[in-house]
Amino acid sequence: MNELFERVKEEYGVEIHDENDMTNAWKLVEALKEKGWVVYIITAKGREQVDAWHPSFGSLFAQFGETPNFGSVLEGICNIALLVKELEEKGVV
Repeated sequence: MNELFERVKEEYGVEIHDENDMTNAWKLVEALKEKGWVVYIITAKGREQVDAWHPSFGSLFAQFGETPNFGSVLEGICNIALLVKELEEKGVV
């Protein structure tokens, strides 16, 4: 997870201190919202899903028939934010 947190810090300037730091992870959700992304978070016992949708790009995962499962919501938020950055910069994930 430390590598993931470092990438988030490099790309967004948001420092996530540990796996319980939802306060700073939520800053990523807010940043995505400002860019026009809708972030979907689904939690249930044994199910932590995070996906994002944008009118210009569609869904990050659903369009590929994939289920966006992660080990935690925080991990999902970080990964989604990085995928969005890549998609916006390169046009592909």
